[in-house]
Amino acid sequence: MNILSLKNISLSLKSGPLFESVRMDIDERDHIGLIGKNGAGKTSLLRLIAGLVEPDRGTISRTKNFTFSYLAQNTEFDPSLSLREFLYQGESTEIRMLVQGPTLHGRDSKRDHEAQPPISVENRYFALLRELGFSDFDAPMQHLSGGELKKAALARALAPYSNFLILDEPTNHLDVETIEWLESRLRSAAQAFILVTHDRWFLDATVNRIAEIERHTLTLYPGSYAKYLEKKSVELASLSRSENKRLANLKIELEWLNRGARARATKSERRKKEIEAMRASLIEKPAAAYTFMSQEVRLGKKVCVLKDVSLAYGDRALFRGFSHEFLPGSKTAIIGPNGSGKTSLLSLIAGLRKPTAGSITLGETVRLSFFRQTNEAVNPEMSILDYIQEHADHFRLPDGSSLDAVLLLERFGFERTFQMQKLRTLSGGEIRRLMLVRLLAESPNFLLLDEPTNDLDIETIERLEEYLSDFSGSLIVVSHDRLLVDRLAQDMLIITGKGTIERFTGTYFEWNIRKQQEAETQFESKQKESALQKQKQPSPKSQGQQFTLQSRKPQSTPARTKLNYKEQKELEHLTEHIEQMEQRKKALEEAFQGPPKPGSSLAHAKKEYDELCRLIESDLLRWEELADRL
Repeated sequence: MNILSLKNISLSLKSGPLFESVRMDIDERDHIGLIGKNGAGKTSLLRLIAGLVEPDRGTISRTKNFTFSYLAQNTEFDPSLSLREFLYQGESTEIRMLVQGPTLHGRDSKRDHEAQPPISVENRYFALLRELGFSDFDAPMQHLSGGELKKAALARALAPYSNFLILDEPTNHLDVETIEWLESRLRSAAQAFILVTHDRWFLDATVNRIAEIERHTLTLYPGSYAKYLEKKSVELASLSRSENKRLANLKIELEWLNRGARARATKSERRKKEIEAMRASLIEKPAAAYTFMSQEVRLGKKVCVLKDVSLAYGDRALFRGFSHEFLPGSKTAIIGPNGSGKTSLLSLIAGLRKPTAGSITLGETVRLSFFRQTNEAVNPEMSILDYIQEHADHFRLPDGSSLDAVLLLERFGFERTFQMQKLRTLSGGEIRRLMLVRLLAESPNFLLLDEPTNDLDIETIERLEEYLSDFSGSLIVVSHDRLLVDRLAQDMLIITGKGTIERFTGTYFEWNIRKQQEAETQFESKQKESALQKQKQPSPKSQGQQFTLQSRKPQSTPARTKLNYKEQKELEHLTEHIEQMEQRKKALEEAFQGPPKPGSSLAHAKKEYDELCRLIESDLLRWEELADRL
């Protein structure tokens, strides 16, 4: 069933049109990946769908029961708010109703509001926060790291009951474990969603349609991102052949018009303009694509040596006594959960921070460049060209030749006519690409990259991958982009979050397989232990889940405030929900003990089982809190 339709939508900015005459129908089961170059209008299209901006022309039709939840690319928040209060700043139908309530919409809205599911959006939000590792809901937002802030924003977007999710770069700043958690949720999501992401692994795993904004138009492709790539490559090859022939014909006609008689001068001029417009509309040729490049300075035998390095914040040790040597030409990935110390380790190596203990030494020939996760402060009124010229006027290339700033920017995809644009007019991805240009102009031979793919479009990431694959210096990268890490890294440092750093030689894919095998072995061992304990303990007499819940109810408690109507309804819903989850959990346990079914996946079943256990525990905590007041 169709839930949303875009009909002939057009939107322009001061710099020109973003898209024109866009049409798209969204079905209730569509999982859409929106792709396009930086500045193409992806975020603007999401904001149009969410109703946060209005189109210049066209209409957006939504079904009567349409409800949405929106995750913005950059999370804005009041630093004085607590994690608990942060919920009410969210953009979703249910949160708007909760905040605006009957005072804005009258008595009918009040009845609609009371007809919402008994378990409140607040409790769903808190349950998700617990799953994501939060425990103190009164913690000030200003104390959260970038990754923690993104997790809170995700919980806020996923908590409401909605039939449409709008997610703008949901994986930015997240650790790999959280990305896999989100990937699992979206893969099995019952509601429709549209997302923008530069994470190709994540994109391919979650969507069943691709929508591409290119040259101000929107094209839809059925299937996964991999299917899109297959179809696009065939499409481009076909277009290239036909348009080369078309270009040749247009060139012949233009030459004929230039030689035409004066009598048809007016007609010729009109036709010339038509031909130029047609030539401009032809597909961009691969020769026009930019590449990343830099002159590399010779790197000696010694690059970087860490000896007994420790780092602590107060009583909390991120890691202790870590020793490691980064060799010439090595490509290393650092992975670990949010807040484990990945960025801190890069800052130590870059000399921006001192270790609590130990030493870090760099080789004499090292030219280190550090591309940080957060953008440096820039003057928004400065032009693109001024920003580069502030660093230098001429730049050396790998072949020994030099380029001035104008030509260098053209090599990196910033056209000459665009170079006088103010920095404030650039998209987040264009700013990141510009900063990469300046970084590589430093001719580094030791690169530290902290989340280099944040805000970049897929094409730019692919260009960066090509450059880094051929980079002859040493590289350390922190990235949640699993595909980039898998293609680049030869070895990995895993910060465990428990004060240690582990080493692994091999690709990310190889490490992930080993991690899954270890988890499955551990899970099977726990299942055997659980089965043995059940054999020793007699089960309750056919009292089912009611027995479990009643047994958890406190027997003697001091008098407390009685439950109101809303809380009573919530308690009823929790009781029913816990019973349903327990039944599903039991079914999974029985499946684990039997022979595997064709096409089934132990890893997927284990993820579902673990998620059920977490949800049951968080719901039981709330159930006990309410039951204690009966």
